[in-house]
Parts: sequence; C-alpha cells; structure tokens
Amino acid sequence: MELPAVVDTLVKRYEHNALLRALVQLIPLSIGSAVDTAVITKVQSIRAERMRVFFDELANGNQELSPELIDNNDFLHCFFATSEVALKTHRAEKIRYFARLLLGATVEGRFSSVDEYEEYLYILDELSYRELSVLLLLDEYETRFPILEGESDCQTFIRFWPEFSEELSTRYSIPDDEKNTFLDRLGRSGCFATFVGVYLGGVYGQGKTTPRLQRIKTLILR
Repeated sequence: MELPAVVDTLVKRYEHNALLRALVQLIPLSIGSAVDTAVITKVQSIRAERMRVFFDELANGNQELSPELIDNNDFLHCFFATSEVALKTHRAEKIRYFARLLLGATVEGRFSSVDEYEEYLYILDELSYRELSVLLLLDEYETRFPILEGESDCQTFIRFWPEFSEELSTRYSIPDDEKNTFLDRLGRSGCFATFVGVYLGGVYGQGKTTPRLQRIKTLILR
C-alpha cells in the first residue's frame, strides 16, 4: 500500500473523530530514501498496522477526545513522544498500553506535569512486554497470597515461589538459573524492589512489586 493510501485509509477509518483524523496525518510513516522498494513497502506496511492498533485503542478508550486537544502543546508533545515509541513496538498489546497511557494525558490531574508523563512513558518503553507481564503476574500472586500475621514479605514470597517459579518457566520460558537475575533486573523500572538481606531461605533477586507498578496498572489496564 502506498504511503498516501495508508494515511487516507486511516483518515477515513476515524472520519467521525476530528482529533484522530488530524493526529493520523501527523504520524511520520516514511522511512526516508532506500534502494529496495520492496523493503520500503514492507516497513511501511508494518508501521501502518502498528499505527492502526494505536489509533484504534485511542478511538475505543473511555476518555472523550476533544478536538481542542490539537491546540494543546502539552498534549501534542505527549502524542509525538508516545506515537514514536509505539511505531517501534512489536507487540500489539504493548502498543495498546501506550495508547491508554496517552489517553491518561487527556484527564485533568492524571499527571502532575509533562515531565511525569515522560517518566512513565520511559518506564513502559524500557520494559519488555515479557518483563511487564512478569511484574503483573507477581502482582497477582501478591494479591492471592496476602502476608499472614507475623510473616514478613520475604517469607510470603518464599511461600508462593514454587508456583510462581513454575509459571515463569511455562509461560515465559525463563530458565531456572536466570529467574533471580531476571527479577533483580526489574528493579531498574522502580516497579520492583528486591528484599534487603537474605534470610529464611530467601535468595538474591527475590522481592516485591512497588506502588509505582500499581500506578502503571491504573494507567494501562482496562
């Protein structure tokens, strides 16, 4: 599909939403000059599909997108930053997460500033889809296994570790000898905190989710 046709198709797709029609035309689908036309066509096709997923999620979101947002510099900054990372994202579900994050920027008071929005966008972009999925899975286990009276959070983790560890293997193909380092690496996002010290059978890399993950959940999950 030629580039103008891609844009035209998407503009018609959102003909009942003035803001989305305008935003579609701001997305750069071109990849510059290249020798192989087939490569250009393939890349443009991939970008067009990612763009469709992104805008479909915006169109289907719970927030009403006012046409006046096109004149809001802060929103446009968030839009350009978010659409750029969305176009580079392979997983459709993660592209939808980016769209939901952007929808949050349209809600008064959801973010304290554009800087805060960029921080959460960076976290979401920097985490792989698998890493984010593991964080959400851990959060589910923490809900299923509340801390018992007299029990530490580390002891609670040890209690559900065998079942959780099995899911890391079966669902996410994480080898046993890499599980703890995989979890420890999640700490860079601020969504996971390793336990301080090793005791009662705990090992390096084990930890718990943080309030930051809870905030991200409210921003990207329906």
